Amino acid sequence: MEGSTIEVNGVNLWYRITGEGEPVVQIHGAGFGHFNLDPATPIIAEHFKVIDYDQRGYGVSDKPHQDYDMEVWADDVIGLMDVLDIGEAHIHGTSMGGMIALVTAGKYPDRVISVTINCAAAKLGLAGQLIFKNWIDLSRMDPDGPGSRILAELIAWQAVNIEFLEANPDVVDHIQQILRDSNDLEVYCAACQAMMDMDLTPWLSKVSAPALVIGGDADIMTPWDQGPNGVGQQGIYEGIAGAEKYVVKGAGHSTIFDSTEEYAGAVLDFIQRNSKAAAGVGAASEVTGS
Repeated sequence: MEGSTIEVNGVNLWYRITGEGEPVVQIHGAGFGHFNLDPATPIIAEHFKVIDYDQRGYGVSDKPHQDYDMEVWADDVIGLMDVLDIGEAHIHGTSMGGMIALVTAGKYPDRVISVTINCAAAKLGLAGQLIFKNWIDLSRMDPDGPGSRILAELIAWQAVNIEFLEANPDVVDHIQQILRDSNDLEVYCAACQAMMDMDLTPWLSKVSAPALVIGGDADIMTPWDQGPNGVGQQGIYEGIAGAEKYVVKGAGHSTIFDSTEEYAGAVLDFIQRNSKAAAGVGAASEVTGS
């Protein structure tokens, strides 16, 4: 696999750089490694230097058995930037990566030019917690662990919209392969538990960089409304001063896969408008996809 491995905060992380320009660090979701962002990378890399990597615990990066939470992974984002001599970057995270992007922007405001938070949550309601409890239970019950066929089938219908799934039934095979090849059972379960336990709401008011909250209106995994005891995408948007919102109509949780062109176009437009080259141009707004 093209790319390199470097030591970051005591672990070896695999990374890959595509394109040139201002840096965009992309953070994948739970279970999927850098493959999660692959459909968007070539589009964004036409204008920016994109850094994709496997987070601690995933892909070909080290998978230490330790305590995991969003702050551990956020510290690795900055550690990776330090090793690569990147002072500031646009941060683009999806799913759990969106949660990590939120913490990164809140904890390290001087290192973040802009932040894109895709299909994330700041605090899961009961339904959201049960989704990831199912993931833990299935991976522990099945001899194949995170490579479970049942788990792959569950994630497939939870992640993409119906039209994409019907047109691409082999996505189940693809998901199963990624889950099997990218995960360690204990780390996989620890990440799911970390999402179940998290409350990232204190970080919302600390985000000062321009922020885009983007996701599909058919997302059942991390819906815009997490219910009375949770804080979903809408709550993140409302909690970050001056944030923008973009709703991809008809898209599921994995907007990067089932709505690639619209999703990547919206993210690219946001990053371009908030690049250092365009500093001071434009204002935050709420946008709805067509």
